[in-house]
Amino acid sequence: MMKMRTTYILTVAALMLSACSKKLDYAYDNRMVQQPITPSAIRLVNLAGATELSVRGEQLTSYQLPDYEGYYGESNTKGTFWFPENGRLGSTYTIPRAFVINGWVDSVMLSSLSIRNYAPNPRPLRMKDDDANPKDYYFVRFRPNPAGLMDSLFEVPRGISPAADPAGFKLRLLNLSATITGSIPPGIYRTGPMSVTLADGTTVPGLSNIAPGQYSDYVELPYGTYQFRVLDNKGNQVQGANSLLNVINPLTGTLMDIQGVPGIGNWKDTWLNYAPVKTFQPGGIYTIVVASTYDAGIPNGNPTGETYKSENNTFRIIADIAEPVNLTYARLQGVNVVAGKKITWQVDGQPLGEALAFAKQTSYVHYITGKHIVKALGDDGKVVAESNIDLQPADNLTAWLYPRKDGSAAISFVANNLSGRYYNGNATDNGSWSAMKDIFPFWIRCMNFCPDLDEVTFTQNDGQPLPGLYAASQHIFLGKPVMDVPYVMMPVNFPQRVLAYASAPGVTPGDWITNITPLKSRDFIARPELYKTPSLPQSEPGIYTVALVGSTAVNATEKARMIIVKHNN
Repeated sequence: MMKMRTTYILTVAALMLSACSKKLDYAYDNRMVQQPITPSAIRLVNLAGATELSVRGEQLTSYQLPDYEGYYGESNTKGTFWFPENGRLGSTYTIPRAFVINGWVDSVMLSSLSIRNYAPNPRPLRMKDDDANPKDYYFVRFRPNPAGLMDSLFEVPRGISPAADPAGFKLRLLNLSATITGSIPPGIYRTGPMSVTLADGTTVPGLSNIAPGQYSDYVELPYGTYQFRVLDNKGNQVQGANSLLNVINPLTGTLMDIQGVPGIGNWKDTWLNYAPVKTFQPGGIYTIVVASTYDAGIPNGNPTGETYKSENNTFRIIADIAEPVNLTYARLQGVNVVAGKKITWQVDGQPLGEALAFAKQTSYVHYITGKHIVKALGDDGKVVAESNIDLQPADNLTAWLYPRKDGSAAISFVANNLSGRYYNGNATDNGSWSAMKDIFPFWIRCMNFCPDLDEVTFTQNDGQPLPGLYAASQHIFLGKPVMDVPYVMMPVNFPQRVLAYASAPGVTPGDWITNITPLKSRDFIARPELYKTPSLPQSEPGIYTVALVGSTAVNATEKARMIIVKHNN
């Protein structure tokens, strides 16, 4: 009996082990693309609204019709082998090498099934695959080609070799702007030769006066966060392509905000043009392309704020290679807010910029990540303050030399968020549903470097709090940055002034410091001459620090005042 029971138990155990082993052999592959797809050297850049693609007669996209309004929803989205996510062509696509025969890809056809986002008529295209000479094929709305004919597809060589300086990136300008007459509102249209500038309108050497149908050579720049602008030959700014900021005054070509203005409905001209604030990675290669899009919203005069669509030349930034991940470099700048001292910043024994007078800043310098020794030296070469810093990949830091209450100097390292990303405060367990991105940031960080004030609160007029979470602007301690939600996120084209109050624990805002001149919103405009508009904007986008510096003492050599430091180029 015992022997039979033992045999039964062993048999059941064997069956259980067998069942377990079968479960372990089973695997579910939930990857969208379940096998590698070897890319060719041919890339399509789709700026004309195409949604469908076929190659050599094979339909790579789903060719699903949109709804009756021209939109795509879940009911008309169907993934394919080549486009598993939604079955539609996006802005860029590299032709798979499986379609290359004898070095050529034949019968490439781009088209759209949406009347709302119509594309130029499809026609078969033949493309050469050459690893030594990669090519982009820009599919755009019509513009005259060099032969004077209307065309929509342009072959452009694509750079794949990184900058000579590994901490730099490469950038060029491609001008495919359209010259279109007819129903286009003349005020919004920018055409002719184009140029690229920094945020303040300073021209980028090598990217000026590029004629329609032409492209510049790549130029090399230090990696960092830039707000590049594109200007026509009259100095008018070209809109950046973005569907969220696209209501345009037909008389000026500038962005509008939903407020009451007689004659054009509930819209008010901001006198601004959208241009993205973006970090250009070390080793990256980018093209700024100007082309015609059909997404400019024009107010129709209805008080309810309705708009109609119009064509317009806009610019966008295309990454010519997959953007590298920065694991090597960090950026650091120095600011001097110690009165009566002209200092020089030094990192690991090497100077960081030129000698600084009070309230001045250096340019950014990149450093290899890791531990560094940062010093501030006086005119006599003696160390005024010293500190160690462990730089992490992609850090953007500002080192502030400031006075303590006892008169000695100290260094405060402040991390700047230039990504535009933030959390909206409604965090889930891991915050994944609360991650947001501001595509047109007007962000201000508040700092207190006045040794006479333990706490400072920054306000709007009449002591009203600045927008957002109050911790970013209230009860700012001497030399200490706010770490949690540190930025005041101002509205687009904000008109508010910024005032300083001496606050105390439990007292908000406190006493208005009347001898500190308030900052006006237009103090945030770097170069007013950049704007060729009937009026200046109220303010200019960017990532800023507003710092209270100097002293409130009667005999102070540097009276207390607020300064502005802008952290993006």
